[in-house]
Parts: sequence; C-alpha cells; structure tokens
Amino acid sequence: MTTTTTSSPPTPGTDPGPPTTTDEKAFAFLGQVNTCLRACLCTLARHGVALREREPQRAQALLAQVECWPLYKGGQFLFDLMEWEDLMLDGDPPPLMSTEHIRASCALPVQWIAAGSAPGPGPAQLIPGRRVATALGLPLRMLTTVTRAALTGAAQDLTDLLATPFAQPAGDHSSEADGEPRSDTGQEDLPTLEAGFYLYRDVVLGALTVLGPLLAEHAPDNGPPPPPEPR
Repeated sequence: MTTTTTSSPPTPGTDPGPPTTTDEKAFAFLGQVNTCLRACLCTLARHGVALREREPQRAQALLAQVECWPLYKGGQFLFDLMEWEDLMLDGDPPPLMSTEHIRASCALPVQWIAAGSAPGPGPAQLIPGRRVATALGLPLRMLTTVTRAALTGAAQDLTDLLATPFAQPAGDHSSEADGEPRSDTGQEDLPTLEAGFYLYRDVVLGALTVLGPLLAEHAPDNGPPPPPEPR
C-alpha cells in the first residue's frame, strides 16, 4: 500500500524566509502606484480649495449638483473606508501633478463610461460588435477574442499611464524631465491642504475643475441636466 504524505503548514511565528526579488519588484511597483495616487489626490484637492476660495458661488453650485448623486455618496464612503485622508496628509506634501497627466490618465475610463451610458436605439446594441460580425461574416467568438485582447491591452496602457511618468520631448528641461511631476502654469500658487470635513469635497471640486473639459466633450446633445431641487 502506498502512503501519501502531505507537508504540514508552517508553524505560526516561524520565519518563512526573506522576500524574493519578484516580491520586492512587485511592492516597488505598488509603492509607485500609491505615490502617484497620493500626488493626484492632493493635486485635485488643492485645485478644489482654490476654487472654493476664488469662486465660492460656483463651488457651492457644483457641490449642490453632485452631492445628491449615489456616485458622490459612494465616493465619500470609499474615501473614508480606504483612509485616503491619512494617505494625503501624512508626510510632506507631494509634488503637484500636471493637469495634462491627470486628464490623459482619465481619458480612457471616461470614454468607456461615455460609451456605456449613451442611449441606444434598441436591445441589439447591447451585443457589442454584432453588426460588424454580421457584415464581415466573422464568427462572434473570434470577434470576442479580439475584443478581449484589445481591452487587455487598453487596461495595460491605463496602468502605464497611472504609474509611469510621461516621456519628455528632446530638449525639455522641466522638472518632470528630472523625475518630478511637472506643474502647470499657476499651479505653484495653489493653496495647501488641511485636515477637515472639506477634504473629500475639495477632491471632488478639483476633479470637476481639472476634468471638466474632458467630461464636456462627451456631454449629451439634449443639453445640461436641470438644477437640483432644494431639499
């Protein structure tokens, strides 16, 4: 009779060994993503503070428009749950991230959301590529495979945008070419951040300010939504 032996789990408290090279590289990448996320959040929040101080009526109108939306309320919950306030305020302020970098990083997700939320003529539009597959006589399975590969590549491109500084043209001697995020003209004058109730609101206001031109490109043709009713 053959006896099968199984390895016992490691005893709690024992040292499983040092991290591998792959572990170190993986955590280096994740640390880079955290650094980029912190710089992005702080930059958006500082834009929001500037808007509140410079145009208080506009800031109040923007918040009144979005604060009743589930997406805003869900964002507030996730902001608190993931303790992004601590991430933003602990340590020295990070360098400002350029608005071009933020818009380029968000361009692809905004396009996906715009395509998914656009009204369609009927149920046939729920099947992506159906008309193309019929016209070309291709099996839908093959088209699905190609689409999946394209989406995978797009996701990798998005990861590169979020975690890798943009390459600078030849002869560019800006601060971002030296390894620091490049600041837009006038960004150096943005106010500093302080802990408090307004931090999440400032991030939202900053996102609406920085991403406003990008979002406006995908606005529906029937005009802006009506203003919210007073509560």
